Amino acid sequence: MSGPAQQSAPTAQRPAGPQRRVTSLDVVRGLMLCVSVAVNSLLLTPAWFDHAEWAGVNGLDLVFPVFVALTGCGLGFAMHRRTDVRSLARRVLVLVAVGLLYNALVSGSWEWATWRFTGVLQLYAGVVVVIALAHLLTRTARGWFLITVLLAAAHTAVLAAYATTCPGEELTRECNPSGAVDVALFTAPHVYWQGAAGHDPEGLLAILGACVSAAAGACLGHLLLTARARGDSPRQAAGPALVLVAALAAVAWLSGTVPDLAAGVDVPAMKRLWTAPFALAVAAGTGLALLGGHVLLDSARTPTALRRAIWPLEALGRNSLLVYFGSHVLMALLVHDVDGAGRTLAQRIAAAVAVGGHEQVSFTVLMLAAWTALAAVLHHRRIYLRP
Repeated sequence: MSGPAQQSAPTAQRPAGPQRRVTSLDVVRGLMLCVSVAVNSLLLTPAWFDHAEWAGVNGLDLVFPVFVALTGCGLGFAMHRRTDVRSLARRVLVLVAVGLLYNALVSGSWEWATWRFTGVLQLYAGVVVVIALAHLLTRTARGWFLITVLLAAAHTAVLAAYATTCPGEELTRECNPSGAVDVALFTAPHVYWQGAAGHDPEGLLAILGACVSAAAGACLGHLLLTARARGDSPRQAAGPALVLVAALAAVAWLSGTVPDLAAGVDVPAMKRLWTAPFALAVAAGTGLALLGGHVLLDSARTPTALRRAIWPLEALGRNSLLVYFGSHVLMALLVHDVDGAGRTLAQRIAAAVAVGGHEQVSFTVLMLAAWTALAAVLHHRRIYLRP
């Protein structure tokens, strides 16, 4: 599901030595993970908050894209000097393999005939590959801004061109390139079942859209690294970073309006196809949050009391991959365990820990406390699960 300041594949390892990290990235990821764990703990998701069925954006549509944008920033930090292609290939293979296992656990089915080949971890692996290899082309903020624009333009062009073949030149669940490509490549039983084989929000087309968010994050990461290399303070870095955020927002608007003006085709902001207007808007908002944290937390003058207060969030952020996907797997297992009365294990636990009859609130607090405690122990021992 999705994380997530170096990011690499699921292998527990200890850092070779102390590094000067950008604390704000870990803390913002920690905040995102608090939201993610809380959302995963919902015993019943309100319709207004659940994933949009097709066009539009609901609250739940934002969690994983924010994770992807932060991942792009983390990869920018991790690969600003070198890209280990051999290690990258191994990590991606692990992500894909774990993704297939994750799909089986979440669906509760191990039937090969219907085993879903695409998924969140596979999408994540695709993003890591593209962003990592693109670092062989450029390691500058300007270069990454160009890559972001080119990816957004390519994704939008594909959608707009395909829309001209659809009834009314409108992308729908039944007529879109995601359905055409993913179903043709993987066959219908192996793609996102809720799309009824008509679209896959975690397939190949979605990877291209997710790369737009990640590339924008990498651009911001390189911008902050450049400012730090110059010896600029976080406040001095704020000006150029704000310009970048504004530019991302502008490109988001243009990517939604230019195709419409040129060909009469509408490419709306939506998560299902991870369109460029959506991807860039999410990246701009995430960048703004990260910039605020950078100014507040990465200064030499940041109060010690504040650093101690945000330590649990930093611990969550350091193990973002484990917490993000682990919380999804855990909740899937709790939901699939149903007793004779039709109550899931999650509901039974919620009833057992309820304080004052507030089952949902008590269960959410329990989940947040458990994952924060685990992340804190791992962070204290310097053990991290890296993407």
